[in-house]
Amino acid sequence: MRKIYALFSVLLFFVHYKGQETLPYYQQYLLDGDFLFNPALYGKTDDVVLNLNYQKQFSQFAESPNVQSIGLHANVFDRVGAGLSFFRDQNGPVSSNGIGAGASYFIPIDDDGERKSQFSFGTNVNFYNMNIDLAKLNPQDPGDPTLASDTNSLFLVYANLGLAVTYRNLFAGVSVNDIALTNDIPIVNGIEPEPTKIILNAGYDYYLGDQFYVSPSVLMNFSTNSSRITDFNLMATVLGDESSFSAGASFRTSRNRFGNQNLGISPILKATVNNFFFGASYNFGLSDIQQYAGSSFMLSVGYNIENFINTRGYRY
Repeated sequence: MRKIYALFSVLLFFVHYKGQETLPYYQQYLLDGDFLFNPALYGKTDDVVLNLNYQKQFSQFAESPNVQSIGLHANVFDRVGAGLSFFRDQNGPVSSNGIGAGASYFIPIDDDGERKSQFSFGTNVNFYNMNIDLAKLNPQDPGDPTLASDTNSLFLVYANLGLAVTYRNLFAGVSVNDIALTNDIPIVNGIEPEPTKIILNAGYDYYLGDQFYVSPSVLMNFSTNSSRITDFNLMATVLGDESSFSAGASFRTSRNRFGNQNLGISPILKATVNNFFFGASYNFGLSDIQQYAGSSFMLSVGYNIENFINTRGYRY
């Protein structure tokens, strides 16, 4: 078991060190954190939206990866939205921090007065810093240049681009994430920028009554290293006068040049009470490593604040 843990720790370190990842991608987008990956969704409602997420992965390990994120976005002027987010990713000796800021623009598709049909585009810039605590490592070769003291810190700047559309009950989007603006040479001193990702999503809210609907959706995450992650989601929502409750599940699978693998099934619960919303997801991992490492979970909370920035409101 100790050998397995050592091998697993080395694998985690190698993955994070060779390909620097910005905000790790889990089920945030199903827990009202979709703007974290598509800047076209900044200000998609009339409120100032605050969203916080906590993700714990491989729960059986004491120093397993955990991610915290906080984001804020709003409609700030007429059809213009803006957003700001921060995240911290801790993975054993590797700690990463990132801050992103950007803007969006919305175009109404019809005059429904409820922003159910609109097209938007947006962009943001992420500033990312990674540090390695070399004191936590016990390498076989202490003289390895990859572990030199002058390579234990890295600063990168990335850009994200996004498009999104809603039409009545249909929703879809595409975003291009992690476009390297600095250190964009493929490999420098053994350090490789995060591969650029292309994220596609689409879904439909199918109403079975005035206060009940189901939402099948799919999301595909492509990257320039020829890997692909696909999520198949199904959520059901019950509406109240000032509240809502949703339950469903997400099934994630991956594919690369070596083959296919089912990664996990994640039951999801979320609710809104007045302006407060919260949610939770638990991942039942399907890969072989899960029997040693354990599964993962995510918690999310947020609040919709009356828009004090743009009191005039959205301009149709």
